[in-house]
Amino acid sequence: MRPLVAVTAWRRELDTFLGKESLQTLSHYYTDALIDAGITPIMFPNGQDPDEAERLVGLVDGVLISGGDDVDPSSYGAEVAGSKGYSKAVDDFEIAVVKAARNQAKPVLAICRGLQLLNVALGGTISQEVLITGTTHELISEETDRDELKARRHVVQLEPDSILSGLYGSSEAKVNTLHHQGVDQLAPGLIVEGRTDDGLIEAARCDGSWWALGVQWHPERMDGEHHHLFKVFAEALSS
Repeated sequence: MRPLVAVTAWRRELDTFLGKESLQTLSHYYTDALIDAGITPIMFPNGQDPDEAERLVGLVDGVLISGGDDVDPSSYGAEVAGSKGYSKAVDDFEIAVVKAARNQAKPVLAICRGLQLLNVALGGTISQEVLITGTTHELISEETDRDELKARRHVVQLEPDSILSGLYGSSEAKVNTLHHQGVDQLAPGLIVEGRTDDGLIEAARCDGSWWALGVQWHPERMDGEHHHLFKVFAEALSS
């Protein structure tokens, strides 16, 4: 039987036939990658009561925390300094989901915002703006074309004996970059899997028996070895 994985949704205000509406959205890139890896995905609508998290996580074999808006600075004890589009209700539910997965030893794969949320859920903090001219994370112009933005790439140096170095069969991986925030103080219990040349943590995993792995890039939007990450996730779900 295929493992069942919950994927968190991204709640957005979008134009529809009936006008602008608040929609729970989930990119097909996530679901396609999971299905191709032998996993059955379902959606966890966001902004739910955090008290429901334990019961909801109990219904699935694992969780994928997807990308989306920024994490609310108040969720990690900071003032707003460049964050946008954040929602405390979204954070509270997703943090509860992460903690429920840890309590129940359910594997978690965290992507982009997901890595940041995983870090915050376990006691870490976020750098609210990492786009700086002259660094690996070059400042993105407001005039940047969307296709150009999606094509942006940089190299992540992978730690020796890390899950990702084994997955990529290399000490580095060339990944996409679709974020303006990143991990600042790493949470207790997480260890670094990879960094960029400018020092930003781009991947981390749980240092213990609970399988939890987060990456700052979007492997679901890339081809080839990047999709091996979902196969590794599938193996963790079945172990």
